[in-house]
Amino acid sequence: MGIVSNIKNNPGRLMSGNGKRSVGFHTPTTPVEKILALLSRYREASILVVAILLVIYFQIGSDGQFLTSQFLSVVLRDTGRLGLIAIAEVMLMITGEIDLSVSSVFSFAPYAMVLMANSLGVPLVLAAIISLVMGVLVGVLNGVVTVRFRVPSLITTVGTLFLFQGLVVWINDSQPIVAPIQEPFNAFFGQNLFQPNDSLLSWHSVTAFTPFLWTLAAVVIIALVLNRTTFGLHTIATGSNIVGAREIGVRTDRIKIYNFMLAGGLAAFAGIINTVQFSSADPQAGSPFLTLQAIAAAVIGGTSLLGGSGTVVGALIGAFVVATLNNGLVMVGAQATVSDIYLGAAILGAMILNVQVNRLRARRRI
Repeated sequence: MGIVSNIKNNPGRLMSGNGKRSVGFHTPTTPVEKILALLSRYREASILVVAILLVIYFQIGSDGQFLTSQFLSVVLRDTGRLGLIAIAEVMLMITGEIDLSVSSVFSFAPYAMVLMANSLGVPLVLAAIISLVMGVLVGVLNGVVTVRFRVPSLITTVGTLFLFQGLVVWINDSQPIVAPIQEPFNAFFGQNLFQPNDSLLSWHSVTAFTPFLWTLAAVVIIALVLNRTTFGLHTIATGSNIVGAREIGVRTDRIKIYNFMLAGGLAAFAGIINTVQFSSADPQAGSPFLTLQAIAAAVIGGTSLLGGSGTVVGALIGAFVVATLNNGLVMVGAQATVSDIYLGAAILGAMILNVQVNRLRARRRI
């Protein structure tokens, strides 16, 4: 009788297989509800529309210069750098945690790589591998302190942020170090060999977009891991309902530690690519602002700050939006600081939209 009464009182929650209404879903009726229904099915749709509109705006505002290979390579370079860190944050945010120390790892790992190569004569490939392991170990430290000692990840990673940022500044008195060039390592991991007289289909042309291509590969791999593997399922379960996940046998503490390790490794990898691209290891390269922008990219892309849901594809598009705002506004003559205003408005708008979409998704269920 309860179900029958519910159906009578909520006729809009009926839809059959041939298009008629049945139990379990609310049929969108207004244009706004229809748009929100579309966004609820495709979480990345809203930020993709924003990205397209921004490209059109800056292309017109720059008299057709925005989509030139020279300028677009700069935007995609910044997208790649932010995107790697943003997708690392996505995996952690899905579990209900966050890592503010990624910017210090972004500086520390490549700095250690260059020191090993210059001072100890370690081959650049081996030095890069050791630096990646260092980044992963920072993730282990963050994860163990967070899950074993029950310290909130916000506090844990603020501590390691200052710790490793202080180390990289102290090691060489805050001075940048010129990075060695050892081919093909440099060309493969970020060095831009493109010249104006090179063909767009040449290897040199590809190197202009190397950071973005590496990030794109990482997005594909992590998206598959998140959506097609047991680890991805357990990551989502940990953030959705940690108590329920534990009851069905998910080792939630291990899942969190693994994702902290992934964040540290990706931050180190992003720093290595950035160092190779500019041929210099700068201790100031990974400012906390970099972390905040990466988190903004993840949130704008549709990842919930409350845990349980997120999309690495959306984070990549969000990173593109942030990079487009940072570079495009300067290109059309605006002051560099104006981009912060637009970015802040975008974060607020994205959060409001996410809340509305989640409410619609809830209304469509019994």
